[in-house]
Amino acid sequence: MKTIKALRVPLLAMMCLWVSACKEDLTEINQNPNSPENVSSNYVLTYSLVNSGKLVFNIGRDGSKIAAAMQYMQAGTNEGAAEKNQYAWTQDGWGSYYDILRNVQIIYDNGVRDDNKLFQGIGLTMKSMLFGLLTDLYGDIPYSEALQASTGSFFPKYDKQADVYKGILSDLKKANELLQNLTPKDVVSATSDVMYKGDATKWRKFANSLRLRYALRLADKKAEMAALGINLETEFKEAAASAFTSKADDATIAFLGTNSDNAQPGGPLATATPNRLTKPAKPLVDKLLQLNDPRLQRWANPVLRKWDANVKTETTKSVTNLFGETFSVVYVPTVASSADTNLYVGLPVGLPITQGIVYNKGNDVAVYPNERNPYISLIHDRYRNNSDPYVAMNFMNYPEVEFILAEAALLGGFGATDAEAHYKKAVQASMDKEGALAATGFKFDTYYAQPGVNYASAANKQERILEQKWISSWFSIQSWFDWRRTGYPALKTGPVAQFGAALPIRYMYPTPNLDPKYIANYKEAVERLGNTNFIPTGQSKDHHYAKMWLVQGTSKPW
Repeated sequence: MKTIKALRVPLLAMMCLWVSACKEDLTEINQNPNSPENVSSNYVLTYSLVNSGKLVFNIGRDGSKIAAAMQYMQAGTNEGAAEKNQYAWTQDGWGSYYDILRNVQIIYDNGVRDDNKLFQGIGLTMKSMLFGLLTDLYGDIPYSEALQASTGSFFPKYDKQADVYKGILSDLKKANELLQNLTPKDVVSATSDVMYKGDATKWRKFANSLRLRYALRLADKKAEMAALGINLETEFKEAAASAFTSKADDATIAFLGTNSDNAQPGGPLATATPNRLTKPAKPLVDKLLQLNDPRLQRWANPVLRKWDANVKTETTKSVTNLFGETFSVVYVPTVASSADTNLYVGLPVGLPITQGIVYNKGNDVAVYPNERNPYISLIHDRYRNNSDPYVAMNFMNYPEVEFILAEAALLGGFGATDAEAHYKKAVQASMDKEGALAATGFKFDTYYAQPGVNYASAANKQERILEQKWISSWFSIQSWFDWRRTGYPALKTGPVAQFGAALPIRYMYPTPNLDPKYIANYKEAVERLGNTNFIPTGQSKDHHYAKMWLVQGTSKPW
């Protein structure tokens, strides 16, 4: 099988830079490592992992439509504001997903050919994660007939979403079985596996953690999945026994920051114009301020100019945050009761551009560039660096697993118990992931004891779990899927939402190929989408306010 757009000579050079050095053992498997028809799975694995990591990072990062929808950030000027602040979404391409999937299929096929169970297990795990992402985003997708262009199948059907989830859970279960029954010959180069260094135990934990994610995602569809032969409770119980147990298990790839290929997208190696167009969103900033949550200072900068009633004239002060970082802030006498006097100020959701660019500016008549309003915080500087220990490409992490176990225990029927213990572990693990436990004067038990954090004090315990999971999921797309499934946290739109007072719930399909066979498959999938009151009369159901099967009949999220 040949890949498309993937295996080229420059790719090999890029991979060598990513992993520091190409080892001789990468070429020993194949007689001709330069032939794309017989390329080493080690090379393909590096490509697949790195490009999957970039893909997942970019669709959730600062400036993405999902980050805006989940109110981690807002566009501060008219640059992309219609898409981000007003939810004027258009079609989203999926070519990059399927390009990677073709290479993941090579990894699995070569594993079968060579009787290498580790490669097979890795291939099935990555395949499941990527197809899971596609169906989470779009709904029905090409699945069972996809990746078969070499056999002449150019127009795959769009499988029903339930069937896609069935295939994902079945493949993850098979991956778990393969990864726990290895022999000495089932090896992967530690150099090419830029995530787990060929550690089969960690790959098995990743596969099982993904099983937990999808079993819970389908919680409202237990009966439908049972009719397809998938017992979600059994899947969950089996997976929970071998899922992530610490941050050492996280499915994460670091940005190296040594060249434009391996640097963080916001850093100077990747872009000549560091992003200052977007601002942290007010709902999240205010929540973190309310809870005295040190993670705010990992994610946002202080304002450059702070309204303050305790000064009579403008006074420049040096401000040191809880992590020893120092910022210069001008303290300005307060002139209006409406002024936000906090050191950290978020941009309200969905303001008209004319209001957004002057938000919190008061009677300051100075002219500032639209993206440099000094009375609103910026996303932290670390997101404009080439690399940073707290910015990585993350597929799944330990806090998510503990939040999943907490919610499953609360809901019942999954075999999990002690929701509060898992919830507390999840919150603490999230703090640990962000290095927040090291904040000056911070005591986790004091933080947890707050009525706004403590599990026992919550009137709605599912909402409490999901609110902290939303915070923990900063710039992760998983919070969108959790919100869509549960309606928590109860996020509201701003005054200029284009299609009404509701957040979007899916990606729109790519612009369809005009071949009649493709159009037929596309129309069949669109017909299965559920109409809603937020889709304007006369518009196609291929809309970001249409309900995919996963949320049809659930009254969620709205």
